[in-house]
Amino acid sequence: MTIQSMAGGMTLESLLKDIPSLIKSLRENRETYLTDAVLLGEIPAPTFGEEERVRLALDRFRENGLDNPEIDEFGNASGILPGKVGNSTILVMAHADSVFGSEVRHVLNVGSDSISGPGIADNAIGMAAIVGLPKLLDKLGIQLKDDILLLINTKSLGVANLEGSRGFLETKQRPIRAGICVEGAEQGRLSYSGLGALRGQINLCLPSNYDWNRFGAAGAISHLTRLVSKVMEIPVPKEPKTKMVFGEIHSGSSFNTSPKSGILRFEISSEGDEVVEEMEAQVNELCEQYSLETGLEVKMEVVAKRQNCGIPFTHPLVKTTRSIMSEAGITPAVDPSTGDLNSIILAGHPGVTLGLTQAENLREANESIKLEPLYSGIAQMITLLRAIDQGLCES
Repeated sequence: MTIQSMAGGMTLESLLKDIPSLIKSLRENRETYLTDAVLLGEIPAPTFGEEERVRLALDRFRENGLDNPEIDEFGNASGILPGKVGNSTILVMAHADSVFGSEVRHVLNVGSDSISGPGIADNAIGMAAIVGLPKLLDKLGIQLKDDILLLINTKSLGVANLEGSRGFLETKQRPIRAGICVEGAEQGRLSYSGLGALRGQINLCLPSNYDWNRFGAAGAISHLTRLVSKVMEIPVPKEPKTKMVFGEIHSGSSFNTSPKSGILRFEISSEGDEVVEEMEAQVNELCEQYSLETGLEVKMEVVAKRQNCGIPFTHPLVKTTRSIMSEAGITPAVDPSTGDLNSIILAGHPGVTLGLTQAENLREANESIKLEPLYSGIAQMITLLRAIDQGLCES
């Protein structure tokens, strides 16, 4: 299959007509990216420990002849696929880090219609789509006018607070036309806004002189559960849309010893920045009150904090993305992002996040992806790249 971007420009309708044949070609050339998905996915890459996985991505960038392949001061790997003109740049990125550390056995199993194993959906297959993009475009006969800046970014998840993508965008001075964040799952995801969020950690510690005879005295786990109950009493408004999630609780080391310390991790996300601020203050007050009432050391630590940001639903980038999804047989599901899209938009660039395929058991050791939907998922990404290149996504 050969698809050329015409010098005189292409209409969205002509790009949409190419999608069925594009899906067919991506199915036929699937080894181009599935091999990389397995190789990348079998390298453990916990947040702050992505070096080996990033080095493999850089090797692929070099093998594919990208300009300026490098690993920057933040640990990100990047390279430039030159366009025919190169007056502007389209950023395409995927995060390298995973929720799984080296203690988890990273073995991926490839079946006829699926791949399973820790981190394949989040985000080994997303990375593979990025590192394999130059070879795919070459096989498809597609060359864009714009440069494509490919980025495998680090330090995206959890306490990292988007350090990799934020650092990259703050230091790389290139005329970025638009950005695409690629996630392995879930197909249909369409993010064009970033959600205001606070990720917090409550640290609870019994002092060395703790009075075990005091009324209500208990170990750290009992105190943490009481504290959770109190935090859950904080009103969560329906408008602006807001939610609080308790993600982790850690305490104790044995069956029969009352632990003296513990931590509770949570996230508050809201479409209203003022709501995040108010709920943060309320959690802080609860911690202070609980500390005074119990004699414990209870402190809340802000791990990460993000502002609401976004482009309008009516922005041509969003409208074009929806049209492409529809033609590819993908049903859009609007989902505000708390990830790297925030970095793109806060840096002043329009952007969207796309999910490539359907997944099961996300963020579990038996995580898996389906292969058949993947072909249309990558087709949507390539078609959106072509649409941006043709100026069809600008307001």
